[in-house]
Amino acid sequence: MHLLEVSNPVAQQRGMMNILKTNPRPKSLDGLTIGLVWSGTHGGDLALNRAGEIIQERFNDVKINFYTGGNYPTPPPIVKQAGEECDVVIGATAD
Repeated sequence: MHLLEVSNPVAQQRGMMNILKTNPRPKSLDGLTIGLVWSGTHGGDLALNRAGEIIQERFNDVKINFYTGGNYPTPPPIVKQAGEECDVVIGATAD
């Protein structure tokens, strides 16, 4: 089995540090709906699709919803929709 660790090389924006709080991680992804949010940048869709495949291989009864904003950054209504419809949301950009 392989372990995939993804790090964000981009510093957190100072203005966002105080307004957004991260939810606690679930103990398992079994039975959850996972939202994959892509901003439209080159390659991000490939990374998200692969992450979704790995999650479905590793956990039981996982539903994957894919969201695309079409441009960077992803429009807030798309992010909000993903947050309302999914238990966990994963976002990615790539170039």
